[in-house]
Amino acid sequence: MVAGIGVTFCLGATVPQSPPEPLRPVEVTLHRFDRKPGSEATFREWIDYLRSHHREAVATLGRERTYFEAMFTAPDEPSRLYWLEVKGAGGKPVESSNHELDRRHIAYMDAVLIKGSHARLQTENVLVPDFIVRAVAAEQREER
Repeated sequence: MVAGIGVTFCLGATVPQSPPEPLRPVEVTLHRFDRKPGSEATFREWIDYLRSHHREAVATLGRERTYFEAMFTAPDEPSRLYWLEVKGAGGKPVESSNHELDRRHIAYMDAVLIKGSHARLQTENVLVPDFIVRAVAAEQREER
């Protein structure tokens, strides 16, 4: 089901030849941001920080109900950042977190990204294999 920007799909236990039982919706969204001129060193510092605190960063995703997040750059667009996220309904915004990693993450975003440049790209299609649907549905059941 397409819901505005992004593609929303419902998750649940799947049985061959029958549709999944709906749980909470999950949205797959690609975000695009413009980076501030001269911010390359700070951007690299941000990425290095996230990599060196990988386990801690992953641990912060639960309160946001984010199941997957990835950042991308393109050699032909050096001033752009793309951010892919797979997120469940009902998560808390990163801005509401008191976690040190989240506070630093927001500070890096403010230092690197141009305010007002955020765009949510239109998702046209999402293919999700059953094993991922089952894994996210199991996670959603635990969140209840």
